[in-house]
Amino acid sequence: MHYRSLVSARTAPEMAQRMSAVVELGQAHGLTRILYDARGTLFQAGLAIQYEYAYTQARQLGLTSNWRIALLATPGDRSYDFLETAFINAGYLVQLFTDYHRAAEWLCGQDGLKQAPDLPY
Repeated sequence: MHYRSLVSARTAPEMAQRMSAVVELGQAHGLTRILYDARGTLFQAGLAIQYEYAYTQARQLGLTSNWRIALLATPGDRSYDFLETAFINAGYLVQLFTDYHRAAEWLCGQDGLKQAPDLPY
C-alpha cells in the first residue's frame, strides 16, 4: 500500500492520525506492507516524539512486527534517519530509501534486508 505524506507531522498524535487510516485499510484487506512516501516533506517531529511514536502510538494503531514499512525520503534528507532507527529498535521491519523502485522491490521481497545501501550520503 502506498501512502503519500504531503505535510510533515510535528507531534506523535499527528503522526498517528495520518497513519491510522492506512493501518485500518491494511488490516481490513490483510495488507502488512506500507510504502510511506515522504518525498518533499522534511520530518519536523523531535527525537522524543519520534521515539514515542515508534514505541507507543504505532502499537496502539495496530502495527505489529510482521508489518514491513519502507520510508521513502528525498535524496539528501536526513530528517527521517532517527525515525527509522526508533522503529527498528522497537521491533519493526523498517528501511529508509531515496529511490522509489528500490523501496518497492524491498517491500515485495521476502528477505527483509536491502542488498546494498540506498542513501547516498
